[in-house]
Amino acid sequence: APTAKPTVPLSLRLSWIKNTEFAGVFAAMEKGFYKDEGIELTVNPSAQNLPEIQAVAGKSDTIGLSGGASLMLARAQGIPVKAFGAVFQKGPGCFLWQKKSGINGIADFKGKKIGHQQTARASTEAMLTINNLKVEDVTLIPVGFDVQPLLTGQVDVITGLVTNQVISLEGAGESIGYVPYSDLGFGFYWNTPFALDETISQKKDLMIAWTRATARGWDYAIRNPDETAKVVVDKYGEGLKLDNQLLELKRETPLIQTDFTKQKGLLWMDRAVWQSGHDILLNRTKQLEKALNLDDVMTLDILDKVGKIGA
Repeated sequence: APTAKPTVPLSLRLSWIKNTEFAGVFAAMEKGFYKDEGIELTVNPSAQNLPEIQAVAGKSDTIGLSGGASLMLARAQGIPVKAFGAVFQKGPGCFLWQKKSGINGIADFKGKKIGHQQTARASTEAMLTINNLKVEDVTLIPVGFDVQPLLTGQVDVITGLVTNQVISLEGAGESIGYVPYSDLGFGFYWNTPFALDETISQKKDLMIAWTRATARGWDYAIRNPDETAKVVVDKYGEGLKLDNQLLELKRETPLIQTDFTKQKGLLWMDRAVWQSGHDILLNRTKQLEKALNLDDVMTLDILDKVGKIGA
């Protein structure tokens, strides 16, 4: 029998709980794609007390998944992290509210209480600014991953995912309104794999191997949603509902697999998307005090070596 490659341990920090938002990673684990590359992968869920960027900067994890805006703001603070791929070409992030509140869109947020996950603070402030509201016009309240604060009236609006909270609330019979961030002029990549500069330069082959296995995993998950959702629910996640998870995987597929990825490959990035996001943070929201060098923020070197995976 062929001898297995010696495995290298590598840990990944997710941006949420273990669920089908990361179906491609779990499919790659289940199908042995990481093992094929000689990688022994450990997956850690997002922790409220340890944001993804800090987890990687402090070397708790080798690779993290984060949003493009957060990575640029981290870089501006001198944290040496860089994106080398993008799972979601369009982010699933959204603001959601109960229809009975009378809110119809972001213009109605004035004077309202907005619950946001700690890591969504910067993006929430940015979207208010882009949409001609001041941060002072609303009350921002940090919340966890649970929607209870919205249902109990502790907050009027909450940040979440069209692929997650919206599905579970609609499934529970709640009457929900929502607006995706991408409709609010906030066009950033989401779940972008990133690592420290030194990791990308010194362990380039490992980053290429991880990215190749992950792209293969996403290709598999998209082609086999029923099987993948079941594996995530039965083996990797905790307390998940299969119908919700399958719906999540199906709803996120068009955000992950686009005309661009069909041309270039899954996880691919376009420098122009990073540039336009950078310009929003610099010129519109003023969260960047000075321009960044895009080469410090993102690299296509890893994707170039991985090539095109996934139709």
